[in-house]
Amino acid sequence: MTDCELWQRIIAGDDAAWAELVHKYQSLVYAVSTRAGLSMSDCADCFQQTWVLLFRNRHRLKDPARLSAWLVTTAKREALRLRRRAARTEEEWDNSSLMATGPLPDEEMEQLECQAQLEIALKEIDPRCRNVLKAFFFASEEQSYDEIAAAFGIPANSLGPIRRRCLERLKQILLKMGYLEERKEGKEPL
Repeated sequence: MTDCELWQRIIAGDDAAWAELVHKYQSLVYAVSTRAGLSMSDCADCFQQTWVLLFRNRHRLKDPARLSAWLVTTAKREALRLRRRAARTEEEWDNSSLMATGPLPDEEMEQLECQAQLEIALKEIDPRCRNVLKAFFFASEEQSYDEIAAAFGIPANSLGPIRRRCLERLKQILLKMGYLEERKEGKEPL
């Protein structure tokens, strides 16, 4: 379901749609707060306040397609507010250690969004594929192909086709969620 479709359901009062939206973007909002260097309790406050602000302003949101950008900007502002509050209470305010007050650079925001989208998609894939993909892309670089295959109890020559099938499943999930667009013959992806 797209953000626009979810948003229409939320505006209509659908609590399940709200829960789905929070689930969809919780990693993104939390990543912004942790990247700001907040304590665990401040991260939790930032996370909660970001969602409270979205709920309070739900009727004013003009472009639900830009919802992830709104969440990143709001979480960043909340993180900055919490850092300032912590600095005042500790009387160790150092302006050079605060985050910039402008919006995140586009590349950084895109990276956070991609990371959140990938985490969401990995939760949707079957456990075996999730474990195979994590073994390839999140394990230490010293781990050989043979060691990965041995960890799964399969021959090394079977690992390549399994990885390919798992990547294709992940791609299909990302397409279904609207995070990717299918390439057309002879055209570059958007």
